[in-house]
Amino acid sequence: MVDRGTEMQRWHDWTDPEFFAAFDSKEKRVLPLFLRQILPRHLQRTKLTLIGWLLILAAMGIGTAAYNTSSNILFMTLSLLLSSLVLSGLLSQINFHKLSWTLRPPEHLQAGEIGTAKVVLQNRKRIFPSMCLTLHVGGSGANKTRRVYLEHALGAGETSCLEWTFEPGSRGRYTVFLNGLESMFPFGFISKVAGRRETASVLVWPSRADYTFHSSAGGRRFLTGLSKRRAGVGSDLLNVRHYEKGDPPRLIHWKASARLNKLMTRQLAQEGESGYHVHVANDARHWAEASFERLCSVVCALCEDLFRAGRLEAVAIAGGDPLLIRGLRELHRVFDDLAVLKPVEVRSTPKVSVMARHNLITFKPLGEGGVAIYVDGIQSGQA
Repeated sequence: MVDRGTEMQRWHDWTDPEFFAAFDSKEKRVLPLFLRQILPRHLQRTKLTLIGWLLILAAMGIGTAAYNTSSNILFMTLSLLLSSLVLSGLLSQINFHKLSWTLRPPEHLQAGEIGTAKVVLQNRKRIFPSMCLTLHVGGSGANKTRRVYLEHALGAGETSCLEWTFEPGSRGRYTVFLNGLESMFPFGFISKVAGRRETASVLVWPSRADYTFHSSAGGRRFLTGLSKRRAGVGSDLLNVRHYEKGDPPRLIHWKASARLNKLMTRQLAQEGESGYHVHVANDARHWAEASFERLCSVVCALCEDLFRAGRLEAVAIAGGDPLLIRGLRELHRVFDDLAVLKPVEVRSTPKVSVMARHNLITFKPLGEGGVAIYVDGIQSGQA
């Protein structure tokens, strides 16, 4: 750990070639040190602003007048202008010294939904703050970059998070980018941009679509299936727990109560209806572009609703192996596959999961841009 005295000494010796290095280096050769000043590791672009050009023009005029008149006051004014320009460049370098940033896109996003991207700024300096920073950000399909401003100074050792919103219009892979950080600190004479272009992508899931779906197709009622692994009023034993006030006396486990010398209650698994198996085919011969986009939205909405109802067992997309749905992780994998699913011409008949002996959900085109939902070959809904 570097003490405060050593840190102050380093800051005072700003003529050291390693003054603006982000880490300690043992390089002692003259040529690499010189090239490091000309071509730094982190791309930095410096240009004069309009005010800076006016300052140089004013300095040239005052300098010409000072040499012609030999006026000490004009020479002092010229020195003040030139020193302010040099000081502006030095302070702008200090502003970016030991400043790091990370671009973070949103984890989950649906088409038409407003997403939030973040840039985490960290000031690793021990003494000086960073301030007056501007981020150049944008996303896929954006014609112009946006500016996000750091409203308050970022103190030494502090971390801040800047956010901006965007709205993807369609499913697929959406890319957000950061074109570096800009600062005109402190006087606005020099505009300095640090950092290369950074990109991060997020899979945009299909948007939800309105649909109708009847769980009893053709007037028949689905029978009770396997018991669910959650507490209910079924017949399968799920767990034995402590007796709580209000538990039915018939559920008391007398053997366990006698062994532990306190009342214990049987917790039974809930019996539910049979789950559904969803199969999605992407044959381009059957699906037009508009109807295929609606298909992805319908499948996304239907899978989410069935999952929340506890009746989604497995999903097979584009003739692939069925994915057993055990939790949100598997459901999100289905949404990721739907985000990048494209219609292709299928020469052979896609295989159907051998697990789906009943309650198999398939989809077919319906009219112009519509989607029909079938359960075991019987139409049970549409969108």
